[in-house]
Amino acid sequence: MMRLAIVMLSVILLSCLSIQAHAVSPGEAGDIAVPSITAPNMDVPAPIISAPNMDMPRPNPKPLIKPNSNPNQTLNQTGNMSSTQTQVTQIQQEVKPMNVTGKWAMKFNDSTGKSLDLNLWPSGGSKIMGYGTLTVEGTKNSVTASGSVTTHELKLIAKSAAPEYANQKYDEYDLDLFMVNNTLSGTYILKSGGQFLDKGNATATKE
Repeated sequence: MMRLAIVMLSVILLSCLSIQAHAVSPGEAGDIAVPSITAPNMDVPAPIISAPNMDMPRPNPKPLIKPNSNPNQTLNQTGNMSSTQTQVTQIQQEVKPMNVTGKWAMKFNDSTGKSLDLNLWPSGGSKIMGYGTLTVEGTKNSVTASGSVTTHELKLIAKSAAPEYANQKYDEYDLDLFMVNNTLSGTYILKSGGQFLDKGNATATKE
């Protein structure tokens, strides 16, 4: 009985050794099996990263408007202003009334018995004033004068200052004269009490 137990134990030990020998893979004793690493599946699609949209409009700030600093244009503007001022000065000189200030001796060409002496001066702008003496057939009467003057023309009204007699009417000479060679020449109309009496030519020279 004891012998049978020993035999059974030997059989069991041999079976364990055989199982252990089959479990170890071929190779040197003590080698450790290296676990295999499965390569990743390269067929899996990678995530798609969208590129930024380069077609989006870029900000386009408007440049600041700088003041004109072109020296040539500044010179041109200055030249134009100077030219304009020159033209204005020329126009002012052209419209400047002629100078009739002073004493004038006037003769009526159709009558040798009448003459008029006038002392004239400007009274503001184109206005003219004066006084003098009207001589008719040796008789002298005081007269006053008023009118206007332009660059080449003098319009003047000379009136007797006061009648010598109570019933005497005022005489009036309406003169329209032009300057020619420092001589005033033109026409006159004689009125008395507002009524037309005569007309003719007149010439005045400066004394």
